[in-house]
Amino acid sequence: MVRTLKIGMAVLLASALGLAATARLGAQSYYTSPAVDADEKAMAAEKRPDFSSPMVEDKALSVPGLPEKLTWYTSRPGIFGSPRARHGGTFRDYLADFPDTFRTVGPNANGAYRSYFLTSPNTVDVNMETKQWMPALATDWAFGADGRSVYFKLNEKARWTDGQPITSADYTFMYDMMRSPNIQDPWSNDYFTTQVTDLKAYGDWVIRLTWQSPASHDDLLNDLAVQPRPRHFYPGGIPKDYVDRYQWVFEPTAGPYALDTFKKGLTLTFRKVKDWWGYVYDYNRYRFNVDTLEYRVITGGNDIVRNYFYGGAIDTFVTIIPQEWADSGNRDPVKKGWVDRQYTYYVPLTGVSGIVLNLHDPLFADVNVRRGLYYAINIQKMIDTVLRGEYRRYHNIGLGHVFGGQSFDDATIRKPDFDPVKAGALFDKAGYSHFGPDGVRVNAAGARLSFELLYQSPNHTERLSVLKEEARKAGVEIVLKLMQQESFTAVLEKKFQAWWGGMSTGLYDDYWQYFDSANADKPQTNNFWGYSNKEMDRLVEAFRAESDLARKAALSREIQRKVDEAALVIPNYYVPYYRGAAWKWVRFPKWLSQKYHDDFYDPFSGTTGYVGYFWVDQDIQKEVTAAQKAGKAYAPRIFRDETFKQ
Repeated sequence: MVRTLKIGMAVLLASALGLAATARLGAQSYYTSPAVDADEKAMAAEKRPDFSSPMVEDKALSVPGLPEKLTWYTSRPGIFGSPRARHGGTFRDYLADFPDTFRTVGPNANGAYRSYFLTSPNTVDVNMETKQWMPALATDWAFGADGRSVYFKLNEKARWTDGQPITSADYTFMYDMMRSPNIQDPWSNDYFTTQVTDLKAYGDWVIRLTWQSPASHDDLLNDLAVQPRPRHFYPGGIPKDYVDRYQWVFEPTAGPYALDTFKKGLTLTFRKVKDWWGYVYDYNRYRFNVDTLEYRVITGGNDIVRNYFYGGAIDTFVTIIPQEWADSGNRDPVKKGWVDRQYTYYVPLTGVSGIVLNLHDPLFADVNVRRGLYYAINIQKMIDTVLRGEYRRYHNIGLGHVFGGQSFDDATIRKPDFDPVKAGALFDKAGYSHFGPDGVRVNAAGARLSFELLYQSPNHTERLSVLKEEARKAGVEIVLKLMQQESFTAVLEKKFQAWWGGMSTGLYDDYWQYFDSANADKPQTNNFWGYSNKEMDRLVEAFRAESDLARKAALSREIQRKVDEAALVIPNYYVPYYRGAAWKWVRFPKWLSQKYHDDFYDPFSGTTGYVGYFWVDQDIQKEVTAAQKAGKAYAPRIFRDETFKQ
């Protein structure tokens, strides 16, 4: 369990600057301006909201014409945002690559920017402070007597981004769409056939979804909280050429933004939906405040993005990397207070992350090679040197999966320390018992203990170079391959040897997609390893079917131990904080984020989580722009929240 420190937010001001119109630190005189001064004073007075959203019985709701008597539940979360928030303005950000498609299902749809096009809320969403349930596209929910079904009473005010109402017909259409072979999406086809086994509509405003087996109420809500699809957008149903026809077509969503314009390979522009329906909920007040979101493609990694940011072309810049954080304090816009910095601690929810090994490759087909890499990959030295000891070593494929009072992660799993001798003993077992003239191990057939490591971010080159250098001490050659575009496509197609990357995760992972034999030899699935094992199949299928949360959590821990034994991935690290820099006109709530959420710079992607709560203050923007032209410097600011510092 994570130890929570009850430490309030500290607004760090240089020495005793205070918030006077002009402050003095030694010989240094700082400038202030009316809008900046007023907002900083208002921010200092803010208190962290009550984020609780306990589930309560909704005795006022009665729906006739249903097949069974139900008890309806809802929750009533309060205001999560800051009353300081202002609507309007433009937020400028970047993409490391242009999306492979605007589709959110089918080939190449599961990429880094999928959430930009899949912004519909679920029927219910998870509170990322308390992990309680909140109403979203449904106002209420009820559980069927069979232990497998959930009824959702839909929000009658919900609208698509094109203004059309969202009804039960959009959910039945979604169900048919996800099972259609025309979308060419094996995972969705399977999930909405073998897992979500039925979806029925009762009038326009009630749907019932059925899970494949009895489950706890929390599990049912987690598994059956689905998103609709706009039936009216596909008047003839899903065509056979869906994948090609809708490759670059924006499908309406229920989210607060719609794609307005794009230049393929270069830019995306989203605009706020007028009178967005989601403001019927208090927790959405003071949220999704910006009118226009502009994204430009900037390749070349942080070395290039950094210049765009400090040059004023984009509004925020993430400085999680230790060197970036240290460097930011020396940048002129930061020293002159035109750019503020933000720093918060949170509990990271972490899934698969590290070096993923493709078992279809002959080198990694031998478990002794894979286990040997546990000793040959010096993760800790990389953390201690390049990452300045600020990251934490990761040992598992799961962290932070606490749900329904159960821990789904085995905290006892520990990877060994770097040890070339122990690595060598395992490599000897695999037949790599001789050394070539370059110091790389070889087997009797002359095959070298060498592999190509695929990675996407140029700013990871330095840290991977440490791993490369250290691995040579164990007779292992790592060939680094930077592939900024379409790298994840290569992984999905299993056209790689080893991949430095990771996957997002939920309340707990769906292990079937990663480790079941059904996905081992198929492209476009998340079994990147090509892993097939009958005992693992039994475990992941039992995990899917288990209705008791305690037993489900025990199965999760057993699956994690089996992954550890099979050495499918070399875990790398996790980061217990989120921090960055933003031009002064980008403003935030005093508390920055929630316990289980990190990216407070995210304007809208996915809508789930604490996203979209910042805003652009156009009065401050005018003041800061004028101060820049006049060469006037504000006091440097770091806004820090240590509520969840471990």
